[in-house]
Order: sequence, then structure tokens, then C-alpha cells
Amino acid sequence: MADKLESIRSRVRQVFDQLTASQKEVAKFVLKDTDRIATMSAKEIGAMTDTSETTVIRFCVMIGYSGYAELQKEVQNALVQARKIGNPIRKLGDTAAGEPTDAAEYIRQRLNFNAAHMERTLAQLSPPALEEAVERIRTAPHIIVIGLRASFAPAHWLAYALNILRGNTELYRGGMDDGNYLLSRIQPGWLVVAISFPRYMRETIEFAAEAKRRSAQILVITDDELAPLAFLADQVLKVETDQPTTLQGMPAVFSLLSTLTGYLAVRDREKVRQRLDKEQEIGEHSFYFINHSADEDQTSAGEPATWEAKRNTR
Repeated sequence: MADKLESIRSRVRQVFDQLTASQKEVAKFVLKDTDRIATMSAKEIGAMTDTSETTVIRFCVMIGYSGYAELQKEVQNALVQARKIGNPIRKLGDTAAGEPTDAAEYIRQRLNFNAAHMERTLAQLSPPALEEAVERIRTAPHIIVIGLRASFAPAHWLAYALNILRGNTELYRGGMDDGNYLLSRIQPGWLVVAISFPRYMRETIEFAAEAKRRSAQILVITDDELAPLAFLADQVLKVETDQPTTLQGMPAVFSLLSTLTGYLAVRDREKVRQRLDKEQEIGEHSFYFINHSADEDQTSAGEPATWEAKRNTR
């Protein structure tokens, strides 16, 4: 990575004296903060350097690129290559070897560990980012949640919660579902919530890429702004935790998800209340749930209160 990024900086230095005054401001930014190109648009860099999007694009041409997109892609590839992750499960085994064997001490350690990562995750979640994410969820005509293998558990919970709170949410379960059919239904404005942690699943990335090509919004929940999915995202929400996230960091993941769904309930309080009332009404007439008061009445009257008996009386 260092070689590739240095090659970009070298290009800038070679032509620096030939640049206009405004292009030199862009050049200084690139030399100092090359990594930030990966996640910023040309317009954003223009604003950061008190120049313009056009100036940034002309600067890219001056240093040998066809435009900003080509420069950004080269920086992204360099950063992704540098942070390729091995098997995080193996790292967990190495970490576990040094942890306390006393149960009480281990509980205390995990309490501190989980609390610290939950705090870090929510501390870096800015109020505007939370507002933006919840607004995407509130206004999307339809939502698809995807998270495969180790990321499936939080994806399943999020889809379940969103269906209770607002409805019109589908969970894509990989090989169990027809991905092509689901993608063919996507309309502009739909929201895909993609959850992905190392080791990143190619299928999740490809699903999100096709959804974006069909003009869906992409909300990504991952461990790094430079994770592969982040480059497809309209918005990234980051979970702060040690690797492997899916074994070490689930408390932090779910703290972020519960914050999202909790704030959605706050913003759509009346609609959510109506949906919860309807959910409760259905539950009271469904044999899937136990009604303790009804069961006690039946038992006191000498009638069976088993699930099978209740079902057979319907």
C-alpha cells in the first residue's frame, strides 16, 4: 500500500510547480491526506480546500488520471489491499490463550470489554448520522436486509425488528432465497441495509452492488470506513470492536442496531404504537404465544392449558 500511495504522491510532486494556485491547494491536501480520497467526493475535497469540484478534476488530469474517479479507485484499491485480513477466528484463539481462567475475573473482564466497545461505537455515532440513517429507514418504500454467515444473526434481528416497527422489510438469506428474483424487484428508492464484518462475504458485496446499480439506497453497517462494502454505501455506520467482530463484538453490534430501531420508534411514535397494538392483538388470538392469565383461568377450571390443547380447540 505504501508504495502505491507514494507513487500517487510522487506524481503530485513532479507536476506541483506547473499547477495553478487553486490546484496547488488540492495538491497539498492530497499529499497530506491521501487516504481520505478513498471516502470523499471531488465536491467534498473542493469544499475542504476552498476550491471547486472542477478544480479537483482538472488537478487529477494534470497528474495523469482520466479524472477523479480513477484516482479515487487507485487509492481505494491500495487501502483495501493493505488491510486484507487473515482468519479472525484464529486470532481469537491466540487472544483467548492470555485471558483469565477464573470465572469471576473473566466475567469482570468481559463486562469492561463489552461496555468499552459499546461506548466507543455509540460515541462515534454522530447525531446527524443517526438522523440520516433513521430517515432513510422511515421513508424507504421497501427495505431489504442482508447479512450472511457470521453476520446473519444481527441481520435477522434487524429485519424482525423493522417489520414490527414499520413493515415492508425482507431478509435475504443467501442460498435459501432467490437473489436474482429479489434483485429484479428492486425499485429506485428502496433501501438495502447490508451488514458485513470480516471475513467479508463476496455475495453481500455483489448483492449491494447490483442493488445500487438499480438505484437502491445502500446503508452499510461494518467495522471500517474502508471495508469493501463501504465504497458502495450511501451511508456507513461503524461498529468499534476488536476482531473477530462476529464473536467478540456482538454487544457493540446490537447496541448500534437497538439505537437505530429505538430512535425509529421515537421518530414514528404514533405509527409504531399503532403497529405494536395490532401486533399485540394478533398475538392474543394466536396459538403461537402463551397468554398467562388465560392459561391460569383454564387450569383453575380443570381444563388443560397445554399448547396442543389450545390449538385443537380452535
